[in-house]
Amino acid sequence: MTHGICSARLKKLFNPANGRSITIPMDHGFYRGNIKGLEDPWRVLETLIEEKVDATLLSFGLGKITNGLFLSKDAPARILAMDATLQSIVPGEYHGILDFDMFCTVEQALKWGFDAVKVLCIWGLEPDIQMKELKIIGELVAQCDRWDMPVMIEPVLWGKNIPPDKKDDPDTIAHAARIALEMGADILKVPYTGDVGHFRSLTERLRVPVVILGGTGMDTTEQVLQTALDSVRGGGKGVVFGRNVWQNGKVKEIIRGLKEVVYEEKEVREVMKTHRL
Repeated sequence: MTHGICSARLKKLFNPANGRSITIPMDHGFYRGNIKGLEDPWRVLETLIEEKVDATLLSFGLGKITNGLFLSKDAPARILAMDATLQSIVPGEYHGILDFDMFCTVEQALKWGFDAVKVLCIWGLEPDIQMKELKIIGELVAQCDRWDMPVMIEPVLWGKNIPPDKKDDPDTIAHAARIALEMGADILKVPYTGDVGHFRSLTERLRVPVVILGGTGMDTTEQVLQTALDSVRGGGKGVVFGRNVWQNGKVKEIIRGLKEVVYEEKEVREVMKTHRL
């Protein structure tokens, strides 16, 4: 179990009343440029703070220029995205995962008051890049251990060498999550496995907080809310939803809806009716 200073920092990511987290990531501009919904990230952050989300995930540059927004004691916690994934040779386009390296240091995270750091663990890369990635994550975990900084590891099946039938496979997701735990994760950000019972078996065995990512696979607000609800019913500790929030036409309303399903496990149809979603 995580303890000491690291535990105190990790605790900041979760709502003190229920131990669950609504985290809205905003690091997408680092590798996608002016992505839809984040053209003006400052304004989006102001909305997140106003709606009192539990945490946000930022790139270093965005975290630095918006540092003043987080000075109040009830401001959301901040997680620093540490790595750089080369996804294109043309800014704003996507050509797949071409390479991976570390971009930030734990010392930077400490200097600027971040509460945790996050690193991707992408599976399905070319073997030389895959091994380099694993070594880089190991070095980061060692830094985090030295500085009592919580590390969130995000195992994903994005590489071109993952067979199509494995990209959403619950057992493959479970294997990737287990490996990330063995690497030293204090918190895991994973894809939802699609079944409450399967997800519960995963969360019970991992024994560190597990939150789910959003990704691009959800087509409707109802699906976003239902996935969040099913995940917490399966033992998850919350959501890390970005595009499914700030690309929604009703950002404030969907945040309020997510709070009700994640914190209180309210039924989705009731929540959608209440917030006119």
